Amino acid sequence: MHEFANRLKTELRKGLPGTEVQWLMASSDRRLKDFSRIPGKDVRLAAVLILLYPVNGSVHTVFMQRPDYNGVHGGQICFPGGKMESSDADIHATAVREANEETGVPVSMINIIDSLTPLFISVSNMLVTPVVGWAERKPEFKHQEDEVVFLFDAELNRFLDPSIIKVKPMTIHGIPIDVKYYDYEGNVIWGATAMILNELLTIIRENGIIC
Repeated sequence: MHEFANRLKTELRKGLPGTEVQWLMASSDRRLKDFSRIPGKDVRLAAVLILLYPVNGSVHTVFMQRPDYNGVHGGQICFPGGKMESSDADIHATAVREANEETGVPVSMINIIDSLTPLFISVSNMLVTPVVGWAERKPEFKHQEDEVVFLFDAELNRFLDPSIIKVKPMTIHGIPIDVKYYDYEGNVIWGATAMILNELLTIIRENGIIC
């Protein structure tokens, strides 16, 4: 496995920054309304895959935009992922299956590194486990058109520049809020995806991992 992937695996196994770091990228509605961080017994399990791979000497990942449907996550940019199915062996299998279905990346290319801190999303009653995976080369992506509007490749190192973090007002379900987000070439990455990404970036930054 690539040096970056091996180093990241080592650091993940030492321990995770956790929920507090994730919430540093929470939008104002999460902070002001004090959304619950503790799931109930009826919580549904889900996973996303942060797929990392080398491109011209640097580490990249892939994001996707969901269709603009009438739901809490409609139109958002996110990592591939979805609900755990009874046929999934574990939460890692959920992340791999969903990534394969939504982006077309072959299952055989995905090497699991480890997981980040599960994030409870109270508005959808989901406990989402971010699974970090590695591919030895950039896959030939082919998105699932009924679930994905488009995919885009992003260089991980660019997210370490503080200037990429911005705040803007948005109206969500008729409620005006201030949204903290990553602005990647005009793509607005906010909400749970930004919170998950921030934990990964914190691990990379604090341990001096070169990506």
